[in-house]
Amino acid sequence: MRRLPLFLAVLLPLAVLNLCMFREALQGSLPAREPAAAKDLDRIPRMVVLVFDGVDFRLAQEYIAAGKMPHLEDLAATGAFHSLRSEVPPESPVALASMLTGVNPGRHQIYDFVFRGPRNRPANGMVAVERARLIGRVPVRAPRVTSRLSFPTFTDRVWEAGYSVLSLRQPLLFPVQDRPGARMTSGLGTPDIAGSAGFYTIYSNRLRFEPGYTIFGGMRIPLEGAAGAPAYETWLPGPQDPSLGPAPNGGNQRAHIPMRFERATENGKLGVRVTLSGHTQFVGAGERSDFFSVTFLLNTIPRRAVPGVVRMEVRGLNPLEVLVDPVQIDPRDAYFPISTPASMGAALWLLDGPFETVGWQEQTFALNDRFQDDKGFLRDLLQDMDRGVVTLMREMRRVREGHTKSPRLVFYTFTATDRACHGFWRYRDKGHPEHDPNAQLAGTDPIGTVFERMDEIVGRVRTTLDDDDTLMIVSDHGFMTWRWEVHVNQWLVDNGYLTLTQDAERKSLGPFFTFAEGQDAVDWTKTRAFALGLGQIYINLEGRDETGIVKASEKRALMLEIQQKLEALTNPYLTEVDKDGIGPKAVHEVLILEDVYTFGPGGPAPHVPDLQIGFEEGYRISWQTALLGGMGSKGHVFAKNRVPWSGDHCSTSCSLVPGILFVNKKVPAAPEGQPYTVRDVAATVMRHFGIDLAPLHGESRPIPIEGARRER
Repeated sequence: MRRLPLFLAVLLPLAVLNLCMFREALQGSLPAREPAAAKDLDRIPRMVVLVFDGVDFRLAQEYIAAGKMPHLEDLAATGAFHSLRSEVPPESPVALASMLTGVNPGRHQIYDFVFRGPRNRPANGMVAVERARLIGRVPVRAPRVTSRLSFPTFTDRVWEAGYSVLSLRQPLLFPVQDRPGARMTSGLGTPDIAGSAGFYTIYSNRLRFEPGYTIFGGMRIPLEGAAGAPAYETWLPGPQDPSLGPAPNGGNQRAHIPMRFERATENGKLGVRVTLSGHTQFVGAGERSDFFSVTFLLNTIPRRAVPGVVRMEVRGLNPLEVLVDPVQIDPRDAYFPISTPASMGAALWLLDGPFETVGWQEQTFALNDRFQDDKGFLRDLLQDMDRGVVTLMREMRRVREGHTKSPRLVFYTFTATDRACHGFWRYRDKGHPEHDPNAQLAGTDPIGTVFERMDEIVGRVRTTLDDDDTLMIVSDHGFMTWRWEVHVNQWLVDNGYLTLTQDAERKSLGPFFTFAEGQDAVDWTKTRAFALGLGQIYINLEGRDETGIVKASEKRALMLEIQQKLEALTNPYLTEVDKDGIGPKAVHEVLILEDVYTFGPGGPAPHVPDLQIGFEEGYRISWQTALLGGMGSKGHVFAKNRVPWSGDHCSTSCSLVPGILFVNKKVPAAPEGQPYTVRDVAATVMRHFGIDLAPLHGESRPIPIEGARRER
């Protein structure tokens, strides 16, 4: 028998392995067919749904009364303005999933930003990520990323019914599936190229600037050399590369490329000349760069290129400090699909200019770590809104070849309104621990500035509408102040429900996204309940959970016991209700979710939370509780919220944070005890297009818009 030449003996197995990996990646993503056009495609009026994340009903009322939102004021007068009830819990991925599907979390299976992974470790709640499998440095299975959303959205249903769909920055769409004829881009849930929600990087030559992750997922990289050195050679971290072996913390290492910062002067302005991937830009002090195009080479066999885009800001010159945004998926050559058609990202970049692709595009993490200031944060929010509306307006007018009219369904999600409330509520609330009368934007109303920009966008969109078109302006939840963080796992320790083997270390978002195992300080053989995510409590149930010890027959009694005790929880640092209405009672309600949610034929999935805490105004779950960290044999249950993220809604009772519903046509007030809800948006859109509502199981109802079509 003849032997293969040595080079073939080596290369053939590699080729087979890579072919297998390619086949696995390809399966489930074969081209779809464009549905047949609906018979009334050219006659049906448009339905335009604009989501402004986090706009509170009461805040909108306040700004309308103050004359700051004239377009929405007119919309309320000539059409309708009502509150919109959020979901349980009232946080964006959950409420937006309910808005898009028309069903409750028990059916669509988005429960939180955080998902309970194997052995109760926190994982990404919006997408399921399986690490690439390698033999040595040879990939035998590509990384798998799938949406956790498990129920069809109204955008898909309208597309399948044969109507033209434009959906921009759609939450929970990533990774985008092929939808021939539709034009869609993904929003919330789209990662950066490192697989995170926003791994920014901060560089400094400050003394004692220690390397490593910040609490909110930033990476500190010291600039080595003398304080006054003319230039610094450094590096930019990019995608995770498992072929490099594990990082010191056990997670994936990240590929990186060289970068150079050189102090410079141009046209009398001091700044930094940045060289990256063969391109050089001068960035003045306090200014932002344009986007750099970068390419990372993974250390696999064969090597794989991962393109990205990134921009940065020179925060200071002495000491030198440069803030680098997350490296994002390049829409011109997307490593993972972020649009349909696939060419849409490149077209938008060419027509409208560079744009952010990561789902959480606002730098709240850098703001919380105090590496971004309020002025820069507000600037970015407004720029994101301005870039978005340019694309929205042009795409709304776009008539596809072979059609006579522009898209019949238009959907867009603006998120800057939510991030403004998170980051700037301390300007409104003089009793907040982080309220500073001398803050950078003191004397202004940064939230109001963002809301005024929202109103301008609504005004521009209204100019494109025909008389019979329907416009809905909605939000997924409202907002309130967050003064006190509650360490629920510490409370569970103190009350004997959670047992530790040692004090738990404080956790950060960095290891959360890089698959680092980290410390597990919980004694699962003695723990009956634990908290994870933004207000959820899990019973450590025997037969369901791999660590379970609580018998099924004991579960209900245990949940009722925890519910009763938590609903009586009071803040020992407050003895009475203060002048702003914040009282010692911390918890509004604790819900047993199997009594609140409905499920499909298979019943609840094993990862469904058991209890949901709904806090009173002024209180929220702590960051450490969300990641199952920071509790000890001794510790405080209550602590003042000392980060700029000063407004919230996530683990609040949904009845306390109503969203908004504006319609350009008359809508009667909701019946007593039956408020309009975020789920009703899906039913309303489906009814407009004559789509059967039976699959929604009666969990939502069409909003009774005057003149709406009821039969088709």
